[in-house]
Amino acid sequence: MKDYYNILGVNKAASQDEIKKAYREKAHKFHPDKSGGDDAKFKEVNEAYQILGNPEKRSQYDRFGTADNFGPNGGPAGFDFSNFDFGNMEFDLGDIFSDFFGGSSRRGSSARQMAQRGRDIGVTLEVSLEEAFRGVAREIELRKLVKCHRCGGEGAEPGTGKINCKTCEGAGELKKTQRTLFGVFSQTAVCPTCRGEGRYPEQVCRECAGEGRVRKLEKLSIPVPAGIDSGGVLRIHGKGEEGIRGGEAGDLEIKVKIKPHPVFERDGADLYSEVGISFVTASLGGLAEIKTIDGQVELKIPGGTESGAMFKLAAKGMPYSASRRGDHYVEIYIRTPKKLSGKAQKNLKDIAEEL
Repeated sequence: MKDYYNILGVNKAASQDEIKKAYREKAHKFHPDKSGGDDAKFKEVNEAYQILGNPEKRSQYDRFGTADNFGPNGGPAGFDFSNFDFGNMEFDLGDIFSDFFGGSSRRGSSARQMAQRGRDIGVTLEVSLEEAFRGVAREIELRKLVKCHRCGGEGAEPGTGKINCKTCEGAGELKKTQRTLFGVFSQTAVCPTCRGEGRYPEQVCRECAGEGRVRKLEKLSIPVPAGIDSGGVLRIHGKGEEGIRGGEAGDLEIKVKIKPHPVFERDGADLYSEVGISFVTASLGGLAEIKTIDGQVELKIPGGTESGAMFKLAAKGMPYSASRRGDHYVEIYIRTPKKLSGKAQKNLKDIAEEL
């Protein structure tokens, strides 16, 4: 039995990252295209990584000294049912015994169809209320799995290709029929060597170690539409992580969070603010300068306005369509002077006597 750990120069407790790092170093050292390279050792290193780089195959290898799902008697590794014989009935138990036999039923479907969709990515993007009012393009950075540029996602070293899997003879699956005490059982499992693809790289790509994907930092410009509310989600198709074995890429979901504003409160498309006016303006009427989301406006205050009165500035809120906006509501409070001259105090007393 080959000692794959010794071939890669790692111990049995090595992590997957340590195994991948050791593989890359050995593959670089023995690559046939390099001066002093060794084709035999390079293939041996590739073989070791095919087993140890796959957690399922590695577990099988650690337990039974082989990465084959099926033991020497045709049953699952570690089980010998050769002495059992009970009738000639044949069963295809499908999912019922899939966990027992260490595989999965693939009745009526080809194991070659193992393409997997890439993982969706979710991020939160914080913008100001003014940016949400106007709309803005924001740049974000994502570290994610993308297609390996060296091998084009194929997992094979450039100049090499994929060969039919010798374990399953290109079928992508292994079917075993086993006679047991309970009858004859048929079980189909994904081929552990090629992971159901039917082929594997002749020489695995030294950049992605045969995965077909690498983790990379990517910059994206995110268009935030005008009028978006806090909690709104933008979904960009195909900007998640790269799929496996030709599967489509996942999506990118951006949850928008709007920063608290020092002046405005928001309720849907409507905005709310407060403005203080003098006792004189409240009594006699006048004009008040109001800050809105897109500039200053003057609000006419009628005489006799009380604190807490609410005024509406129509269509001065947030946009909710291409040509329509919400409203801006202004709540009035009356400012009380903290210091008064003697004359001002006398005048107020005279006014109070008239009220």
